[in-house]
Amino acid sequence: MLLILMTMAIMQPAAAQARHKPRKVRVVKVNHVRVVKAHPHVFKRAHVRYAALPRWGTVVATYPAAAVLVRFGGSPFYFYNGIYYAPRQNNYVIVRPARGVRIRTLPVGYRRILVGPRPYFYYYGTFYVQAGSRNEYIVTDPPEGAIVDALPDGYEIKTINGNEYYELDGVYYAEVDASDIDGGIGYQVVKI
Repeated sequence: MLLILMTMAIMQPAAAQARHKPRKVRVVKVNHVRVVKAHPHVFKRAHVRYAALPRWGTVVATYPAAAVLVRFGGSPFYFYNGIYYAPRQNNYVIVRPARGVRIRTLPVGYRRILVGPRPYFYYYGTFYVQAGSRNEYIVTDPPEGAIVDALPDGYEIKTINGNEYYELDGVYYAEVDASDIDGGIGYQVVKI
């Protein structure tokens, strides 16, 4: 009986390894300039860097005392370390800021990303551009081709034409090889 159990224990990992196929990659050209390897299936852990931060849509009783009031389109937002709080009834909801919101200081831990000749700044699902020579930053739409190191929690995995993509707030990201990012995997803004 002991011999049978030992044989089964040895064969089970071997069978599992035989079923595991190496990941396939596909080449994607962005603006006919940069070539990256996109993974057809995602790891589903794109939010690890931001795992300690609250998810978009989370309702909280109050915003941090050090938050800065930002007004845009007649609506107030409270901004603190890359997170935006919008008043809703007697609480606050964590939201993605509207395109055009201006801030004076980028959050700690932001990432600078070049897309073509233009620099963008990224943190927690939000892209910024510098407002000319002023020391202000404007929330902008995610630029196609930008590769980020993480996404906030709350994305969905969508399968399109047999490939999996992360979808966050209407923006699609392909998981790609990115040697300049810790762990070697990035998330590229793609047009679907």
